[in-house]
Amino acid sequence: MQGSRKVLERLVAGSILMSACLGCSNMNNTQKGAVVGTAGGAGLGAIVGKQLGNTGAGAAIGAVTGLAAGSLIGNNEDVREERDNAQRQAAYQQDLRHREGRAITGGQVIRMAQAGVDDGIICNEIRTRGANVDMNPETIIHLQNSGVSNTVIQALQNSRGY
Repeated sequence: MQGSRKVLERLVAGSILMSACLGCSNMNNTQKGAVVGTAGGAGLGAIVGKQLGNTGAGAAIGAVTGLAAGSLIGNNEDVREERDNAQRQAAYQQDLRHREGRAITGGQVIRMAQAGVDDGIICNEIRTRGANVDMNPETIIHLQNSGVSNTVIQALQNSRGY
């Protein structure tokens, strides 16, 4: 009888822990740490408390300790993730500014075409540097009226920006 009660208690405890963790998908690391720390602390506290003669008190003390420790660990992870995300965003912004600065403009394309630069060279500049040209119908007409070839205009249209 005693053995079946232990099995039932462990089954219930495992079910509670699993149901708590299933809801963790939309939690931040602080919340996840609190849940896991509380459950783990309560389990460990119950084991120690049983050895000392008071299972309930051991579980309660373990739960509070686990809650604090899990929250601190999870919070450190949240802070690290926020810092890493901020660094990635800053690097992306810096790279974007760099690419924007290198991108060829419509005025530069017109000047190259009017200077007689070969279409292949102009298209290669567009391909390697990107283009900062809004290719609306008015721009296309302006480029063509300025002597830019259809090949270069198509290269500008096919450019994915910078």
